[in-house]
Amino acid sequence: MSILKLFAKAFGSTARQGRLARRLWALNFLFSLLIIAPLAVAIHGHASHSLAADSVLVRLDVHWLTDLSTRYMESAPMLLALLAAAVLAYLLLVVFLNGGVIGRLGRPPGADGPAAFFHDCGLYFWRFLRVALLSIPFYLIAAGVIHRLVAALLGALTRRAATEWPVIIASGLRLLALVLLLGIVSMFFDYVKIGLVTRGSRKVLKEAWRTLKFVGRRFFRAWGLYLLAGLAFVLLTLAYLEVARVLPKGTPPLVLAVFVWQQMYVLGRQFSRILFFASEIEFARQEMSGAREKIREE
Repeated sequence: MSILKLFAKAFGSTARQGRLARRLWALNFLFSLLIIAPLAVAIHGHASHSLAADSVLVRLDVHWLTDLSTRYMESAPMLLALLAAAVLAYLLLVVFLNGGVIGRLGRPPGADGPAAFFHDCGLYFWRFLRVALLSIPFYLIAAGVIHRLVAALLGALTRRAATEWPVIIASGLRLLALVLLLGIVSMFFDYVKIGLVTRGSRKVLKEAWRTLKFVGRRFFRAWGLYLLAGLAFVLLTLAYLEVARVLPKGTPPLVLAVFVWQQMYVLGRQFSRILFFASEIEFARQEMSGAREKIREE
C-alpha cells in the first residue's frame, strides 16, 4: 500500500475517533483551568484596583503591565518555579494520555469507554515515562549539536552574501532543519511507544533497538508518512491563525467568540495528535504483516 493510501486510511480512522478527541480536549481544558485559574484570580485582584483596569480586555496596556511587574517583581522566582512546575505537570499529563491514545488505536474497536482509556493510561505510563527520559539526550543532540553544525554551514555559505536574500533564506533553512531534526526524533520514539503497546513489551531499551532496525530499513517511507501528518497539522494551524486574525475583538461577545474558536483549534490539535499515532500504527501493521507474508513464502 502506498504512503498516500496509508495516510488516507489513517485519516479515516482518526475521523472516527471523535469521542477520544473530545476526551483529550476535556482533560487538557481541565488542566488549563487548574493552572490558569489561580493566576487569573491574582491578576484580577490586582487589576480591579488599577487605574488601567478598564483597558485590560481591550488591549495589553503598557501602564498596566508596568504596574503589575513592579508589584510582583519580588515574587518572580516563585512565579518562575510555579511556571516550571506547570510545564513539568503538563509533560507528565501528555505522557499519561499517550498511553490511552495508543492503547485505543492499537486494539480492535470495542471497549473504548473511559474505563478502558484510563486503564491504558495507567498501564503504559511508566514505560512511556522511561521512553520520554530516554529521548531527552537525543533531542539535545539534534537541537544542540546537529542543528548547530547545520547553522554553522549555512552561516559560512552566506557570510559574503551581497544581498540580504541569502541570509533570509538561510535563516528559514535553519528553522526548517531544526523542525525536521526534532521531528525525526519524535517519530522514532513514537514507534518505540507503539512497539511497547503492540508487543506488550516492558523493556524500553530492547524495544528501542528493535525500532531502530525497523525504522532504519524503512526510514524514507516512515518519514514521508510522518511529514504528511505534519502537513495536516500545519494546514490546521494556518486556518486557525487566519480566522483568528480577522475575528474582531474588544467586546465580551466577541471575546467569547475568539475563545470558542481557540477551543475548536485545541480540539483540532487533539485530532492531529491522534492522526500522527494512527498513521504510524497503520504503517507498522502493514510492514509487519508484509514481513510475515515473506517469511511464510520462504
